[in-house]
Amino acid sequence: MKQIKDPVYGYINVDDEYIPLIDTAEFQRLRNIRQTGYQSLYPSALHNRFVHSFGVFHLGEKAFNCFKNNVCECCFPEYRNVNWNKVKKSFLLACLLHDVGHSPFSHTGEEYYKRSTDFKAEFKKALPACMDLYKNLENGTGKPHEAMSALVGLEMLRQNKIHDIDEELFVRAIIGVKYNSNDNIYLIKNTIIEMLNGSLIDVDKLDYLLRDAYVTGFNTMVLDVDRLFNGYTIVKYIDASSKSRYIAAYKRGSLSVIENVIFANDLERHWIQNHPTIIYDVKLIQQAIELYDKYMTTTYMKNLGSIKSIFTKNALSPLGYKEKGIPLCLLCDDDIVYWLKNISNDSNISDQFFNRSMRLKPLWKSEIEFRHLEKELLGQGIRRAIKNELKAIKDNTFFINGETLKLAESEKKRQEAARASTDPHLKNIAETALPAQEKVLRVLHLFKQFATDEELDFEFAFIYMDNNFESNYVKLEQSDIHIVFTPKRIIPLRKALSVKGLKSDEDEKDGYYFLYTTSQNIQRLIQKEKDPSEEIMTYISKHWSIV
Repeated sequence: MKQIKDPVYGYINVDDEYIPLIDTAEFQRLRNIRQTGYQSLYPSALHNRFVHSFGVFHLGEKAFNCFKNNVCECCFPEYRNVNWNKVKKSFLLACLLHDVGHSPFSHTGEEYYKRSTDFKAEFKKALPACMDLYKNLENGTGKPHEAMSALVGLEMLRQNKIHDIDEELFVRAIIGVKYNSNDNIYLIKNTIIEMLNGSLIDVDKLDYLLRDAYVTGFNTMVLDVDRLFNGYTIVKYIDASSKSRYIAAYKRGSLSVIENVIFANDLERHWIQNHPTIIYDVKLIQQAIELYDKYMTTTYMKNLGSIKSIFTKNALSPLGYKEKGIPLCLLCDDDIVYWLKNISNDSNISDQFFNRSMRLKPLWKSEIEFRHLEKELLGQGIRRAIKNELKAIKDNTFFINGETLKLAESEKKRQEAARASTDPHLKNIAETALPAQEKVLRVLHLFKQFATDEELDFEFAFIYMDNNFESNYVKLEQSDIHIVFTPKRIIPLRKALSVKGLKSDEDEKDGYYFLYTTSQNIQRLIQKEKDPSEEIMTYISKHWSIV
């Protein structure tokens, strides 16, 4: 037994059989994968995926023990047929290794896995006998980092000769893919899968809520996890058609904690994850990762063969691509940072990443402020027009400045030349690309003229947010969570809540955006006794013509 001192939970007990996995280079790599992008706003948010994994392991063990005790005490007959030791070990290993495949800077880099990995094919290769799993994967393999974690974790288990586990349950728990069976024995397994990867409440979410609150100081809610776990059970339920079946549910004592968890998650998503400073930092990192990936695949193209991205399972391993002469293994945040400091020729991204004073500042600080400005200063037609154009160019445009304008004008000339060529293939591509390029130029010219008229530097940026914030209380309408008040009175959680979620209206569903500019520009407008956010919105309203 090894004890690990944790600032959130005190001592975490880890059995000796898990230590060889923890000591592997793959697991230790998580020390260099930051947990969140909150550090730009909360300097103490230095925690990483390594400590988070221990927290999930600790909460997973507590949740599992409570659930098992409750199931064994109730009248659920199938519990006798469960190999509880094997199921527990498989589940705890999934908790421990659920993030072992995370990419650099956590979620910011995980989309690149899709370029290099066919996860369905990889799972079929790793677990050839699990035919039901492949059928269930038709609806998806979980998030990219979950799928990669399951593959890396499975390989770690085999390399370290970890026996007496259910490999399929291990994989399903990490990627959140439940068994498609009405057999009650699978109800237990599906409930355990949801303990790690559930739609609203699981030990992964609980740890990041508790840990993020601890390191940021944004601690608005006390989450009594013991009270929550003590209520997790299986009960006999009689539905509206008088049919009897068993379901997973919470005892009524857990209800207040469930509400607190949902509210705490809402607060973190709304006020921290969607803060414009954090979003800007994440966008810089996305740009850096894109440039790094392009640099590595271009520089080592001959060595990599057909690989479209260096974000692969091999890159996360201790050997990596060193045998092919590529300086890449145990891919983590440090690789991107080193490249930005020493190799990158994009000074804009590199300078802003390291020099805080060079970063652009948001003109409004929240979605709520944006909605108010938009509805007060922009007519409905202009609101929709500019949103549509910003949304159309969001993947190709971040900075709005002289350099971006010059590149966009050159690109338009290139496309016009292609359209005038005799090559039908080039003509077709140009016909599609030119309208999009004209949208880019339209936005760039609008901001350039604003800068000229107001005697400002032509330095802006925008980030388009596809989805507005929507409370998890709204998601509860589709949730199958139930609360046990008495053995005969079991009701859906959505009918027991004291708070109801409000659905977004159609205008809000279109998304929103943040605009950024230099501190100097903001100060110049303030010195003229002008509100920077109102000024840019008013200018857009006056100068945006709907075509």
